[in-house]
Amino acid sequence: MADVALRGVPAEVHRALRDAADRNHRSLNGEILARLEASVRSAPTDVVELLARIKERGRRTQLASLSDVALRELESAGRE
Repeated sequence: MADVALRGVPAEVHRALRDAADRNHRSLNGEILARLEASVRSAPTDVVELLARIKERGRRTQLASLSDVALRELESAGRE
């Protein structure tokens, strides 16, 4: 694997990349590599498949909905 040094990165771009890396749980290097790879990828994104993956993830991570009454009952039970 080749190493590349990047000079002259404006502070604003560096800060935005660092923030994105933190949000994506990546190192700065990992964030930059992910973005470079995405920019040179030859295959177009399959939008239908991507949306299906997003919907599935949302379904799996959906939070339980509690009514006000149920929430108050749970709060009371925790005080006993």
